[in-house]
Amino acid sequence: MKRYIFLWLISLIAAANLSAQRTARSDAPRMENRIDRFVDNESTIGQSKFTSVVERDPETREVIRVVKVRELTHGIDINACQEHFEAESKTGRFSHNIDADDRHTLLLAVEGERQDRIYMLQYTGKRPMQGHDGKVTVVIKMRK
Repeated sequence: MKRYIFLWLISLIAAANLSAQRTARSDAPRMENRIDRFVDNESTIGQSKFTSVVERDPETREVIRVVKVRELTHGIDINACQEHFEAESKTGRFSHNIDADDRHTLLLAVEGERQDRIYMLQYTGKRPMQGHDGKVTVVIKMRK
């Protein structure tokens, strides 16, 4: 009889623990969009350079800021990334600037409840397919 009560208590504790984990996951904000998926997917399978830096509070070890930089080496990657920027342009403040040297800068700033994100795409040339390199930068700043 003790064995059944012990097993029943273990099962009850395990079920409560799983329920708490499921609730914690559903409360977490989902800010991921096409640009995030593009940078994350291509950083693992693409033929490009990828750098990610995490800044933490030294006392609490909480994440303060995350910066991801992906260097694009093919015009087709730049075209795909520019399409993602234009598709996500309605989700925040978007701008597309071109300077005198044909340097394009697409900037998208998205504000969220728990974090702010800044996306930047830079490339040179009238058309990205000319073979010029580019760079995508994603800055994620946590709110307190």
